[in-house]
Amino acid sequence: MRHSVTLNIRYDQPQADWDKVMQVYESMPGWRSGGDASWFGREGDPEWIWASVEPSGILFEAQMDDAAWSKWVGELCVRLTAALDRPVHDADS
Repeated sequence: MRHSVTLNIRYDQPQADWDKVMQVYESMPGWRSGGDASWFGREGDPEWIWASVEPSGILFEAQMDDAAWSKWVGELCVRLTAALDRPVHDADS
């Protein structure tokens, strides 16, 4: 199943906060090092997640089953909330 969420992390936050975001990214299951923010595989693979910074927040697109997505993005929000010391959640809620 295809998923998409924009988190309430602004593109213009301080560099120190971006460093924390990167540390969280790298700690998440499935992290793929290599320049782009992606996990598990690439678009077109059976399972993948990628992120991009947009004016509205950080956009995550994914292809994975519903339960795995809910668990992964939930854990991401918990870790980002702790790292940034402010609530991180779906920007649309």
